[in-house]
Amino acid sequence: MTNTRKIDEDRGQRIKEVRTDILKLKSQEELAQLLSTHGRPVTRGAVGNWERGAEVSIESLSALCKLAGVNLDWLAFNRPPKMGNLVSSFDPDQHEPIGHEIENYSRESWKPAVNGAIPELDVRLGAGSGTVGDLINVPVSNGTVSGHKIVAEWLLPEDYLRHEIKVSPSQTVVFEVIGDSMQPSFQPGDRVLIDLSQNHFSVDAVYAISDGYAEPQIKRLQRIPFSNPTEVRIISDNPALESFTVALDRLTIIGRVCGHIARK
Repeated sequence: MTNTRKIDEDRGQRIKEVRTDILKLKSQEELAQLLSTHGRPVTRGAVGNWERGAEVSIESLSALCKLAGVNLDWLAFNRPPKMGNLVSSFDPDQHEPIGHEIENYSRESWKPAVNGAIPELDVRLGAGSGTVGDLINVPVSNGTVSGHKIVAEWLLPEDYLRHEIKVSPSQTVVFEVIGDSMQPSFQPGDRVLIDLSQNHFSVDAVYAISDGYAEPQIKRLQRIPFSNPTEVRIISDNPALESFTVALDRLTIIGRVCGHIARK
């Protein structure tokens, strides 16, 4: 009896994208060295096998996710982050809205009316304070599925999303910006592209965040050097406003702001 090794070429491609597009590493050797520095020894040959789709341990995948700030469900199984469910396609005006007791930002079961489009959710990121729009409740089988209303679809080239702004097209949503605390970088009415798979702090950048109490906001996060536990500075680009520092584990990172659609 022969033993056939399981090959998952799609997972291998995601691992390669993490190396080249997110970590900006040109060689498999560099990734092996980086992983070895932060955990158990890894060889270049092992990385090469992973990128070809060979089996990889959950420990190695978890270590790679931690380094790159990507979601394990996405990297291992191409599943959205576990942040709740969006309703499947339907006319939301035919259903009664429910309250704001559930805040979720996934797009797991949504199907676009236009193939390849990404959804704009009924959530506005506060450049100051944000708002969460109506949630809708739809009967499914013996239960219900809840999620944010889809208010628009944006059709952007997949190659542009994947290779130019370095997002996972299947994990990306659009939010509207309100308020003025991120001016002049982001104006009220601008839209931003949020990659939900990048829901961990990895580099100093602009993120969609929540403290678990207030509505979601868009802010620039900057790591405080030598802090342990890790602290970050929350920065408003508006020079009239002050920055402040919090422990990173007090924040919920919804996703990283990877693209900007501005009104000029």
